[in-house]
Amino acid sequence: ASLIQEFTSAYGGNQSVCKSIDDIAYTNTLKQIFHQEKLPHFDIERSEFILSIGGDFLGTWLAPVKHGRSWGEFRQGEGRNRGTLIHVDSRFSLTAANADEWLPITPGQEGKFALSVAFVLLDEGLVNKEIADDLTQGQGSRALIDFAPDTIADQLGIPHVRHRNTPDIIRETAREFAKHGAKSLAIGGGNAAAHTNGSFNMNAIYLL
Repeated sequence: ASLIQEFTSAYGGNQSVCKSIDDIAYTNTLKQIFHQEKLPHFDIERSEFILSIGGDFLGTWLAPVKHGRSWGEFRQGEGRNRGTLIHVDSRFSLTAANADEWLPITPGQEGKFALSVAFVLLDEGLVNKEIADDLTQGQGSRALIDFAPDTIADQLGIPHVRHRNTPDIIRETAREFAKHGAKSLAIGGGNAAAHTNGSFNMNAIYLL
């Protein structure tokens, strides 16, 4: 940025900086939820289960070289079992191609999927009750009743996979997420943030 400013000033020009809509939604969410104005380090290498929603972290999103190195550890690092990745995206990206399961979704509906997973976690008692009550003001799953799998399944556009319907897919994803506890990781960005409701999507994913 300093070099560009020096160059443009020398020719009497002005430097303009613009951010894409997905980057704005992403960074604003991180600031709101984590109270930090910096990009997070996703601990991919030490995770056992990753639910990636929109962010093509093995393609061009954020830091693909760093993510690629971490991915190698996630898949075949020494002294650990192979990690599992479910990728939810409207596009068949490089991350989708490498995932154990790609769930195609209607563009812009990613946040509803994340909240539906959260509903199952709360409804089936798969998360710490104290934390759940704190996040939902004591309402538990009632706070997310509008996002119950059977309620929003038709809005997501996820096709039936191997004789499983969409509500079953959401429930199985939530149970797998809970199964690995602190070794589970939710990542969101990219396509999921590039909508007029991008902030809603990002908030849902990172609250999850």
